[in-house]
Amino acid sequence: MAKTAGVVCALLLLLAALCCQSLAQRAPAVPHKCCFKFQTRRIKRDNVVACYPTSPECPHEAVIFRVRSGKEICTQASRAWVRKYQQSFQVSSFSIPS
Repeated sequence: MAKTAGVVCALLLLLAALCCQSLAQRAPAVPHKCCFKFQTRRIKRDNVVACYPTSPECPHEAVIFRVRSGKEICTQASRAWVRKYQQSFQVSSFSIPS
């Protein structure tokens, strides 16, 4: 009787471990970068070399600007100057066919 109970317990533990593993594989991917603190002052446009939005999985909508020094700066996506800078990068990244 004790041997049977031990086998049943071991099988239940194995089943629980397999369920946890399969649930972990289905979990959504963790965003690479999210912003929690934001630059309050406008960044000089000449210093900005690239920009990209944070993942929609992040709790705050933000745009990250990379400056000449290599530093990345979080900004609020809702700010007018941030949207303007973003648009200038989108326009300049398009190639014009000849």
